[in-house]
Amino acid sequence: MDPARLNIPLGRGGTAGEVAATVAFLASEASSFTTGAEFVVDGGMIVGIPRR
Repeated sequence: MDPARLNIPLGRGGTAGEVAATVAFLASEASSFTTGAEFVVDGGMIVGIPRR
């Protein structure tokens, strides 16, 4: 799909590395004090802010 047609507030699609970094954090000891949270990796689409 043409990136210009994506209606993502950050203005671009995410990369596999960006998603993998979030997964790695959640699987690591660094997230051991994290409870009951949702980490949305969608470039801001969930909040419905119009694209810049």
